[in-house]
Amino acid sequence: MNKSHNIGHQLTIRKPNASVICQDTQMKRLTKQQLVLEIYDREAMGEVTAAEIEIINRALIEEYGEGGAMEPAEIASILNQEELPIRFDQIFRMDSPTEKYEQIFRRLNGCGSLNEAEMTLRRVDELYGQFQQAGDKTGMRFARQAVMRLKQQTAELSQSPKLSELRRIELGEIAQWATIWLQTPGLFAQWLELRKASAVYKTLFQDKNSGPK
Repeated sequence: MNKSHNIGHQLTIRKPNASVICQDTQMKRLTKQQLVLEIYDREAMGEVTAAEIEIINRALIEEYGEGGAMEPAEIASILNQEELPIRFDQIFRMDSPTEKYEQIFRRLNGCGSLNEAEMTLRRVDELYGQFQQAGDKTGMRFARQAVMRLKQQTAELSQSPKLSELRRIELGEIAQWATIWLQTPGLFAQWLELRKASAVYKTLFQDKNSGPK
């Protein structure tokens, strides 16, 4: 592919590619790799730094939705194949598009006790509401995945013969909470208060050290 370089301005001009420059109906059929190159040309980018990677990722999200973002190194690899100038020292320091969500939910653990499970689910519920209000579908997806993991872990542990009967009942209770949240997150807080006030709940967990006070 022919290229010309303006050394004085550190600008790299790629020769327009007929397979990339096409009609609007064809643009919708571009692969991610083709779209990355099209964005590079459209924005008249030169040397690719962290800023250019962010611009490309924003455009990918606009085209494909929240799941359209790519790893910075993956975008850099596509551009590098075209022999375009890349500041790899900056790219390798960038967080992945999902790193912030992974850090948020990595710290949440609700298997320890009923108190801990309640705090975890209330925190996830709060985050889910914030993501929903912001239209952040990736954040909402990570919130649901966190609760799904909690449900799976507690449901499996509740069947373990190595645990005491009370502990198995507690874990089964937490799995039920997670199930309700996944079904109706908007009603979970109200449902939980009603559940804790029920005679069944009080019979099972009243005056137990692991139960909510």
